[in-house]
Amino acid sequence: MRKGRTQVYRKSKFIYLMRRKQFYIKWRWGVENIKRKSIKGYILLESLISMALLSFLVTFLLSSLTNSRQQEAQENQQIESLNVAQMAIESQLTELSLNGSVIKIRQDSTATIISDHGKEILRLEAQN
Repeated sequence: MRKGRTQVYRKSKFIYLMRRKQFYIKWRWGVENIKRKSIKGYILLESLISMALLSFLVTFLLSSLTNSRQQEAQENQQIESLNVAQMAIESQLTELSLNGSVIKIRQDSTATIISDHGKEILRLEAQN
């Protein structure tokens, strides 16, 4: 009888260990799958954040370049208007149209007003 009890005990211990090992393996596989999924999710999240940052930087850079070029074009237009105004003053003309600038010079007893397309660009006043 003792021999039968030990044999049953050994079988039950073996089954318990097998069940425990299978449970451990299943749990371990589940963790690996979760880790793999979370790594893929982390990589996806990281790539989305980097794409958003890259698009923000490119948009910021392009908008600043556009603003800079517009400002430079306005400054060049003002320089051109002043050059045409200088030509008009040197040639003693009251109106001169050149390179898209229409310069008109009005002289009073106290001031000289230079305008381009009806917009005043320069006012020279005499000091008393």
